[in-house]
Amino acid sequence: MSKEINQNIVFYAFRYALGRRTYAVSDVVDYLKENWEELDNQTQVQIRNEIGKAIDREQAGSHCDIKKWRELL
Repeated sequence: MSKEINQNIVFYAFRYALGRRTYAVSDVVDYLKENWEELDNQTQVQIRNEIGKAIDREQAGSHCDIKKWRELL
């Protein structure tokens, strides 16, 4: 049984967490991993692109946060 998620809310949470140095990063990454197949392809691509750019610009948070974000790449 597929669960329905609100992709907008998920994306807002992602945008909030990206670049922050908080436990929210771990929570958001774990949620995204658990629900990745429920996201449409465009959202998946956008998330991966934004993570990559944030890492390249050194704006993805602390080293532990970057390690967590890389789980989605």
